[in-house]
Amino acid sequence: MNPKVSIIVPVYKTKDTIKKCVDSLLSQTLMEIEIILVDDGSPDESGRICDELCNDKRVKVIHKENGGLSSARNAGLKKATGDYIGFVDSDDYVHPEMFEKLYNRIIRDMSDICICSHYTVDNSDNIHEHHFRNIPEILDKDKILNYLILPLIGADPERNESEIEGFVCRNLYSMELIKKYEFKSEREFFAEDIVSDLELYINCKQISILNECLYYYRYNGESLSNCYRPNVDVLLNNLLKWEEQYMNRHNLMSKGKNRLFYTGVKFTLFSLKNVKKANMGKGKELEEAKKILKQDMLKKSVSNVKLSMYNLKMKAFILLCRAKCVRLLLRLL
Repeated sequence: MNPKVSIIVPVYKTKDTIKKCVDSLLSQTLMEIEIILVDDGSPDESGRICDELCNDKRVKVIHKENGGLSSARNAGLKKATGDYIGFVDSDDYVHPEMFEKLYNRIIRDMSDICICSHYTVDNSDNIHEHHFRNIPEILDKDKILNYLILPLIGADPERNESEIEGFVCRNLYSMELIKKYEFKSEREFFAEDIVSDLELYINCKQISILNECLYYYRYNGESLSNCYRPNVDVLLNNLLKWEEQYMNRHNLMSKGKNRLFYTGVKFTLFSLKNVKKANMGKGKELEEAKKILKQDMLKKSVSNVKLSMYNLKMKAFILLCRAKCVRLLLRLL
């Protein structure tokens, strides 16, 4: 018999966390699962550890050349035999009842996807809950658009609306929905999970929301805020460009363009702050900042966003971006 749920775990340089991750999966109250560990050419001992975890017949291992997170997910998906598909990152772990609860809800509601809430776990193992706010338990196509798709593109600040995080790992997918899907590369887009969510959500007739925190996402907030990321502006611009094309394909521009531009301003600010972290010297810093302001979707966003949505400091930031006053911009940051 096929397992009820296949759980795909990409593995890369996580020798210190992979065992806890797999132990949390082997401890699931839903027994009819298969766990597919995809060793993505990891240069450390992670691949060997995966092989050692095969004592349980529910665990399978794939070894492949390094291709990135999305390529590992795609490799696992091709081998999956379950009726439903879940994804877990190898530095995270899950609640013992996660997949039983997701499975029971998706079966009960006859939905295409079931989404749970999540925890974040910081470097000191402090755990914080992240629940959905003001979202129905069952979403039809119209509600999927208004509660998931549009907020993923960006918050509407005029409605005092919160953004939705794009996490593939807290979703349980029907095999029928996802079996032919290919995840897009994180080497092309920043936050590639958003692309996957938008592509899959638009094809759903119904999505269930399970507002219980069941997934433990390890979040290194300190390093994310302090580390320089080369070419992050290109990846962010690519995401905005893709989202604009997506909205045009699905006739969503009238509903989503302000959200897109609002997100684009945030991405511009993030990209410029990222340059400041590099300590690359004033000349190089100016050159990189000018490059950021030439990115087509970042430029389009700061040129078209509504100034009325912002406080005085952000209005000044946007106007300086529009005027390409790079030196003043960098001083402002």
